[in-house]
Amino acid sequence: MTRTFFNLLALMLPAFTALAQATADDYIRNGNMKEDQKDYKGALADFDMALKLEPGNVNAYYYRGFVKFQLKDYASAIADYDSAASNDTNDAETFYSRGNAKFEMKDYKGAISDYNQAIYLDPTDAESYYNRGIAKYNIGERETACKDLQMASKLGDKTAEDVMKELCH
Repeated sequence: MTRTFFNLLALMLPAFTALAQATADDYIRNGNMKEDQKDYKGALADFDMALKLEPGNVNAYYYRGFVKFQLKDYASAIADYDSAASNDTNDAETFYSRGNAKFEMKDYKGAISDYNQAIYLDPTDAESYYNRGIAKYNIGERETACKDLQMASKLGDKTAEDVMKELCH
């Protein structure tokens, strides 16, 4: 009887081990918890592991891009957002975030293009209108910048009202 038990245990052990192994989603959850605690290096390691397990994981690319943005590694953040966007072209947040990274690199036209896509996908996102307005203002498109700030204000962005008073008189 003991021998039968051990044979059965030997057959079942690989199944239990497979269940115990972390998945890409587990690493993403852990990475997000680490990011919340501002442990950016730990978060990056988890997102890297998620991508090792599942190379096309859109969420892993997006969140890794977010952490790289926090670390001010904007070029790498853009590369990760590119990967996320190429696998999911309908996520407004990815385009908004990539626009923010381009904005930080002073690529205002590239940022505007991404904010345009974010607004197309989510026309109620006040932050995309606000950021697009600031980017437009930075390249001298004052009139359309003020229209974007007005729309951001209409959608509830309180900061837009103050900025409009300063820039759009």
